[in-house]
Amino acid sequence: MNTIRNIFFAAFCLLVSWTTSVLAQDINSASREVHKRHDRAVSEQRQQRSDIEKKRQYLLQKIAQLKGTVTAEQEKLTTDKTVVKSLADERDKLQHEIATRLASKEELDNIFLDHIRNFLSISEKSPYSSQQPQRMESLNDYLTGKRIADLDDMKGLFSMYFDDIDVGKHNVRYQGSILDRSGEDRNADIIRLGHMGALFSDGNSNGFLTFSPGSNRLLMSGDPGYFLSRNITAFYDGKQDITPLDISGGVAISKLSRKETLEERLRSGGVLVIPILLVGLAAIIIALERVFFLSKVRSNTDALMTKVTKLVFQGNFDAALETTQPHKSRPTGKVLMAGLEHKNEKQEVIESVISEAILTQIPRLERFIGALKVLAAVAPLLGLLGTVTGMINTFQVITTHGTGDPRLMAGGISEAMVTTQVGLAVAIPIMMVASFLGGRVKNLARDMEEKGIALMGAILKHNGAQA
Repeated sequence: MNTIRNIFFAAFCLLVSWTTSVLAQDINSASREVHKRHDRAVSEQRQQRSDIEKKRQYLLQKIAQLKGTVTAEQEKLTTDKTVVKSLADERDKLQHEIATRLASKEELDNIFLDHIRNFLSISEKSPYSSQQPQRMESLNDYLTGKRIADLDDMKGLFSMYFDDIDVGKHNVRYQGSILDRSGEDRNADIIRLGHMGALFSDGNSNGFLTFSPGSNRLLMSGDPGYFLSRNITAFYDGKQDITPLDISGGVAISKLSRKETLEERLRSGGVLVIPILLVGLAAIIIALERVFFLSKVRSNTDALMTKVTKLVFQGNFDAALETTQPHKSRPTGKVLMAGLEHKNEKQEVIESVISEAILTQIPRLERFIGALKVLAAVAPLLGLLGTVTGMINTFQVITTHGTGDPRLMAGGISEAMVTTQVGLAVAIPIMMVASFLGGRVKNLARDMEEKGIALMGAILKHNGAQA
């Protein structure tokens, strides 16, 4: 055992010794390699330091150069800033001056355009503009921006002002072309009364003229009527020094062209105007017949009654009857004749006869009076019917087209108003005539009753005296 142990120990020692020897060789070799590498690294470090130093020196030189350049540029920048500030101040001054001049120019342009508008509004109403159409075109060019006003234009505006003032002082008569009411050209004798207006006469008609800015022409107004036309004719003939003028700026003359005739007014009322007018026509016929009839049956019954009463007191009934004979067609005369024919009867009979005669005559007197009152009631009812119809038509138009255009509703409203107006215009005179005729009938009935009672009293008094 020991021998084996010793052998193993000896082998182990040999192995350790060999391993140590090998390791020592490797360490030496490694040490030498490390020294080589160290030397090489130190050499490289020295070289790098040399290169870095060179570069540092180079960069320091460049920095110094750049600092010099920066200093120079800063000095130049300071100089440039001074120049820029000077230029900015000059620019601000120029901008302020330009803004001031532009504001003054704009204000002047606005003033000029305001004068152009005012002068244009005057020119559009002046008949003198028909003789100077280029003036209207020039004024419109400024407003539409086709021309830019300058000093010469302002001088031209002042010249037009003074020319217009001079024209307004004179009345001028000349031959010229106008547009008649049908839109046709016509030559006429024109009198321009400054800027107030113009008159025309072509031998067949005369009247007023208005200026149309759209066509730069003078237009005939509507028919001025008989009296104004007569005054204009006298002015043209030199028989008078005054003439009618429209001082409203054309408003009054424009109404002449829109003057509505009675026929046009009635047509605007629709078909219901026709029955209303027929009612009025029937009422006129009835009223004329009643007036004629009542004027024919009326007589001076007081004088007749005085004669008849005197003859009855004398007992001369034949003479009394003969006196009444000419009045037999009149209501009072018939009542008196009926009483005289029954002179010998009792009081009750005479009274009955006279009452019957009165009752017989009253229907003749009252004939058609009731019909007049009915017509007077029917006319406004027809007008009311037209009003309702017109309003229904108006509401239908509103339902279909809305309320955007009032002219669409004008027809229904016109029908509504005109029918009511015509109905009342017909009914009111009929009511007055019916009331007047009714009063006449009442007076005649009262006269018959009064004269009949007076006759009966005279007869009874005579008969009592005979008894």
